[in-house]
Amino acid sequence: MLSTGTRLVASVAPRAAAEIAGLYSEALSLGADIVELRLDAMGRPDGAAISEALRSPGISCDRLLLTYRSPEEGGLGPLPLYDPAVAALVGDLWRGCSGSMVDLEVEALSRSERLRELAREAVNYSVISKHYNNTPTIDAAERDYARMSGAGRYVKMVFRASSPLDNLLPIALQRASGRGRLIAFCSGHAGLLSRVMSAVLGAPLAYVSLPGRPLAEGQMGPAEFAALVDGVSSALAMGRAERGRAP
Repeated sequence: MLSTGTRLVASVAPRAAAEIAGLYSEALSLGADIVELRLDAMGRPDGAAISEALRSPGISCDRLLLTYRSPEEGGLGPLPLYDPAVAALVGDLWRGCSGSMVDLEVEALSRSERLRELAREAVNYSVISKHYNNTPTIDAAERDYARMSGAGRYVKMVFRASSPLDNLLPIALQRASGRGRLIAFCSGHAGLLSRVMSAVLGAPLAYVSLPGRPLAEGQMGPAEFAALVDGVSSALAMGRAERGRAP
């Protein structure tokens, strides 16, 4: 956990169930608090094989985040989360791995009663997510946040940064929402600032990768990201202290 209280989530992309245990152990050894298992990386995942892998010695479900990302939101597989077979798979895996978290795309929830049922069951364990292909206005983003916040424990809003100025939107949202609920940042290399500031401002989770194996542009390894967050947090704290001492 970072000095800001943010937990580090390392995203891993197993190509087969047999790779899950090794990736999980590697992520934790590098300092991750939670391992995001990107099920979409397996194409058409084998539910039985994944369930068996999640029962491997050394894997704790309470340190897992189960995610199947739809292609339209940057996923690696051929099917959307709202596909009936995929929705059933994600629900079965979550129910079989007590204490794990699950990522649920808000747009997929609107298209699948099965997913809405899962959202109701997993309300205290879910990350309600939305990945934008453009940069909305602050008013539109605030409306989305209000809609998403009633559906789960955390809200994840990821915007695509084409310019450093695009970082201002997630930073403004993060500041306005307070600590502990929202995870807002920009993807892309231009979005690095908002990734760091999201954690500095108290996001509950921050997404990192295994070193050299990012699943999204701008993802860093756990140690590199933690060093940046701690450095920025310390600099801001020193600035506040100096202003407080000023006559």
